Amino acid sequence: MSSQLKNLFQSAQKGGVLSAEASAMLSGQLGAVVVAGAAGTPAENITATDVTLVTVLIDASSSIGSAKLEQAVRDGQNALVEAFAGSRERDSVLLALWTFNDRAKVLHSYVPVGDAVRLDARNYVAGGSTALYDTWCNALAANVAYAQQLRDSGTPVRSVVVVITDGADVGSKRRVADCARLSVDLLASEQFVLAFVGVGNEVDFRAVAKSMGIPDGSIEVQKQTTPSALRAVFQMVSRSAIRASQGKIKPGANAGFFRP
Repeated sequence: MSSQLKNLFQSAQKGGVLSAEASAMLSGQLGAVVVAGAAGTPAENITATDVTLVTVLIDASSSIGSAKLEQAVRDGQNALVEAFAGSRERDSVLLALWTFNDRAKVLHSYVPVGDAVRLDARNYVAGGSTALYDTWCNALAANVAYAQQLRDSGTPVRSVVVVITDGADVGSKRRVADCARLSVDLLASEQFVLAFVGVGNEVDFRAVAKSMGIPDGSIEVQKQTTPSALRAVFQMVSRSAIRASQGKIKPGANAGFFRP
């Protein structure tokens, strides 16, 4: 599988999605989580004429538990899935769900909305630190690889990747410069929307997101750390992602996910 992923990165490079530098960086650090994240629905099982890949990365670090927000996260993610299920775009959306603390975990790669996992007390438990940079780079690598499989099969693809976190990076092996390198490449391809939601008021989330290469219009900060505020975050993400899947937002460095 690793050799297949490297070939997909090379194909993405030839297609103008990745620079040679980014392709080499991804090919040199392929872990099991990237392999799992790229193992989506087989292209032959997709009937839609074009596809939107939505990747949701959810912080599961200890601060979520300390703030008693675990159930709000579960409720918010489940409402997001239901919003997609009730939208006209549901048949053309494939959803991937990751959670992360010290390490990223792929709950599922790209599947039809009807097959998406709902969060509960068994699969979402907060604890540990916040490997934000590692998760971002790994999720983008998985997305690039899977999206390239679909493009190589003739299916047009747009990608939406959203991270929701209540903390800055702690403990990642990847650097913020790695995140920015990937983000800049993918946004320049005009096939990706990259977005960041920060929750809380103890971190300058806008500065963190910008340092990772995320455009200002695709950054949202919710300073309140209440269950209702967090559920509202997921509602906002679902509305924006559905709008993006309708092709109403042109991806790119100057586009806005939350404020088109």
